[in-house]
Amino acid sequence: MLRIEDALSIILDRTPTLSEEEILLSASTGRVLRREAMSDLDLPPFDRSRMDGYALQASNTAGANSDHPVRLREIGEAAAGYSFDGVVESGQAVRIMTGAPLPAGTDAVQKIEVINVTGDGWIEVQEATKPGQFITPRGIEARAGDVMVKAGERITPAVAAVLASFGYARVMVSRRPRIALLSTGTELVEVEQKPGPSQIRNSNTYSLAGYAEAAGAEVLSSGIVRDDFKATRDAIAKGVAEADVVILSGGVSMGDYDLVKPALLELGAEIFVEKVAMHPGKPTVFAKVGEKVIFGLPGNPVSVAVSFHLFARPALLKMQGANELHLPRIQAYATRQVKGAPPRRSHQPGRLTIRQGRAKVEPLKWSGSSDLVAFMNADCLIVVPEDHASVSEGDLVEVILLCD
Repeated sequence: MLRIEDALSIILDRTPTLSEEEILLSASTGRVLRREAMSDLDLPPFDRSRMDGYALQASNTAGANSDHPVRLREIGEAAAGYSFDGVVESGQAVRIMTGAPLPAGTDAVQKIEVINVTGDGWIEVQEATKPGQFITPRGIEARAGDVMVKAGERITPAVAAVLASFGYARVMVSRRPRIALLSTGTELVEVEQKPGPSQIRNSNTYSLAGYAEAAGAEVLSSGIVRDDFKATRDAIAKGVAEADVVILSGGVSMGDYDLVKPALLELGAEIFVEKVAMHPGKPTVFAKVGEKVIFGLPGNPVSVAVSFHLFARPALLKMQGANELHLPRIQAYATRQVKGAPPRRSHQPGRLTIRQGRAKVEPLKWSGSSDLVAFMNADCLIVVPEDHASVSEGDLVEVILLCD
């Protein structure tokens, strides 16, 4: 059996990076940027007011308070999208709105709450003002020519806002990996069917489709393949012809009806990974036919989820040229004992909480790798090292978060 790290290294070393394409920024959320984005201007492009109030010279308000306000003449207004064209002299002030450019001759903004507008062209400032007060200086957020977003970043709504601010109406991103999903097993029926004796509904297609799409992939096709050699071989061949990645669940162990590996060999695939020292998910397969990538994942729902997150997800992100391939990991205190599975590294479903700066993880009660109902409530995986039969309540453990 391969160590997890060795298996992952083999997979990533043999995973190709896909081509790039230009798309509209409005359709880019979740995609991976392939070219760095530069600032085309200073941001903000002018000294900008952070408050509704009055722009003035701070020195004019020295010593001002509610008992002894300073009187200044109001000479105009600056609103967001409009500027005051003149130059403000000593003893003068300009009404200004949040986001408006600071008028020439002023060096501060005083908020409206401490100003009395007398209505005769004068204002009374009831609090001293410091130079630079309530002003966002030009270029403090970005300078023209700065790299704003690095190549390899996944575009989130926040990243999209930055790209929009610097004029990127269109962006170069990686092509989405095209996925063919196959669930193997004569015992499987489609979700709309009522299972007969010895049958179960196909759930893996739905979890894998969701996981793959969250990782930026596009699911082209999915289906159930019965436990028949020719059917398995033909389904894999069709997936290889149509997609960049074929992901199978089930049929990868050592039983008489585990036909995925024999079918791959007949198709001329090179199998690089067959067994990994992990629990659940030991019979994880990674193979290639030419440049096409094939994952054979275990059939049990929890096993398929763990194997996908540890191996297939990083590979899909590698295909897109992403900088960050792996799920976040943190340290947390176990709320009760967690059993391991030596000599394999164990990944147990858990729920993470953070209270007063202390992270705690609660192992979920589950009946094994087929218990998809318990796994539904997991937001993390608790890692038990391969040389530990268990970790005790209160022990600090590694936790893999099941979200970015």
